[in-house]
Amino acid sequence: MVETLAGIRAKLDQAPLQVLYAQGSEAGAREQVGRLEKIRPRLVIILGTRTLMTAAPVMKRIPGVFALVANPYFTSVAYDPKHPEDHQDNLTGIATPAPVEAALAKGAKLLGVSTWGLLYDPNDGGAAELAAQFTKSADSLGLKTLVETSADAASDLEGLERLRSRGAKVIYLPPAVSAARYAALLLAWGREHRVLVVSSHPDFKDGGAVLWVGLDYYQLGEETGALARRVLAGENPGRIPIMEKTPLAEARVNEALLKSWAGYPAGR
Repeated sequence: MVETLAGIRAKLDQAPLQVLYAQGSEAGAREQVGRLEKIRPRLVIILGTRTLMTAAPVMKRIPGVFALVANPYFTSVAYDPKHPEDHQDNLTGIATPAPVEAALAKGAKLLGVSTWGLLYDPNDGGAAELAAQFTKSADSLGLKTLVETSADAASDLEGLERLRSRGAKVIYLPPAVSAARYAALLLAWGREHRVLVVSSHPDFKDGGAVLWVGLDYYQLGEETGALARRVLAGENPGRIPIMEKTPLAEARVNEALLKSWAGYPAGR
C-alpha cells in the first residue's frame, strides 16, 4: 500500500488527501467512515475490497475513488462488468484483477511444471475469487490444479501438507489478505526445497519464492491519483465509468534459488 500511496500523492501534488484503509477490519472502517462523515472532505480514496464493502453502504454523501479492488462487481458498489458506467452514484474507481494468469504463464514457462497447488480461506471473499481465477487460468494454460481450503491459521499447515501429499510441485501464493497467514511457512518450504513457490503477494516478493509476478503498485497509485484529480476538478464520480487496470511490475526471478533447483525433474 505504501507504493500505491506514493503514486497517488505524486499525481495529486498538494491536493488534500483523505484515505480510508482499515486492513480488512470492518470495525476500523466503520470508525473511519463516521469520522469522515463529520468533516465531509471533498474526496475520500478507499483502498481495499473489504474496506470498500464496509464503507460504501454507509458512505453515501462523500465523493470517493476506490483502488486495490480486484473485482468491484463482487461488492455492492457496481453491478455488472458489462456496464462499468452503472455503479453507486458517489463512487468510482479502478478494478484491478490479480495477475494470476500472468504468474501461472510465466511460472510454467520458467519451471516447466504442470501441477500447481493453491490454499485459500473460503471465509475471505477475495481469496475465494482468486481461487476461481486460479483454476480458470490454469485450465486455459493446460496446467493441472490442486486446491485446498483452510479457515484459520491453525489449519494452514495441514492444508499445505495436503497439497504436497496430493502431488503439487508448485504452490502459488496469491495476493490475498488471508494468504499472509501462511506465507512465511510456505516460503520457508521454498528455501528448504520442499516445494517450488511462485508468489504474487505484494508483501512477499523474496525469501523463498523462485518467481514473483505482481502488480506495479506505484503505477496503480498514479492511475488512482489521476482519477481523483478529475473528481477534485468537479467531475461527478457517478458519471465516470469504472476503469480496469492491471499494470504489471517487472517479474522477479530468484536466480540463486532457481539454480539450486536445477536438478528438479521438469513436468513431474
